[in-house]
Amino acid sequence: MKKVIIVDDQSVFRKSLTETLYTAGEAEIIGEASNGEEFLELLRKQTPDVVFMDIEMPVMNGIQATRAALKRFPNLVIIGLSLYENETYVNELIGAGARGYLLKTSDNHELFRAILKYPEAEIFFSEDLNYKPDLEKNKIKTIMLVDDFETNTIVMKSSLQMSGYKVITHNNPFIALKNLQEPDGKSDLIVVDYRMPAMNGAELVAEIRKIPIYRKTPVLMLSSETDPQKKADARKAGATGWLKKPFQLDKFIHIIETAL
Repeated sequence: MKKVIIVDDQSVFRKSLTETLYTAGEAEIIGEASNGEEFLELLRKQTPDVVFMDIEMPVMNGIQATRAALKRFPNLVIIGLSLYENETYVNELIGAGARGYLLKTSDNHELFRAILKYPEAEIFFSEDLNYKPDLEKNKIKTIMLVDDFETNTIVMKSSLQMSGYKVITHNNPFIALKNLQEPDGKSDLIVVDYRMPAMNGAELVAEIRKIPIYRKTPVLMLSSETDPQKKADARKAGATGWLKKPFQLDKFIHIIETAL
């Protein structure tokens, strides 16, 4: 059962969408708002899985509300709704991190069904929406962190999520390798600790490079090691770069952005 918030300045449309969602899948409407500010206030009390967001609203529009909400809750799934096929609206909304743009005039029943079942599966567009942005440019990037020291992954994950990335963490290199080979396990960048039991970082990078889709994916080595030979081993294995512990979080994020 997906918890849903509907944000639209027209009460008639909110009621209609509620009825449609109930017929499309397992949805629980936990809140409604008539503008972006009401929605942000609602987020203080409710934790939705999916938000359906109108674009044009008084006080605060849907694009502004999407930016503000995702800054606080990076994993929130927001689907835009509009009467208009406006290229600027589409680009700005998807660029802000929304997971879809649906035309109110379209038959979106099957899309609603898919969204309620697998909200993070893709970026959703109405079938008759003629303009669709470059998703490779705008898609949410996924970063995998592999480190056996949990405190490190907690700090890095929190920082990366606040910067708008989707983050996968593993403390076991063998499980990380298995995940990378699964169809839905694609990562855009991988950060690997050097010192790990059973398999060190250089050995893990070498195994990652054997997976065809990861031959050119940026892989950063993370370590407090100062031994030049270990750095050379990491480069030889295929590491893109070396991050020295401890590091400043803002510098860490900058290196991630550069590598991507």
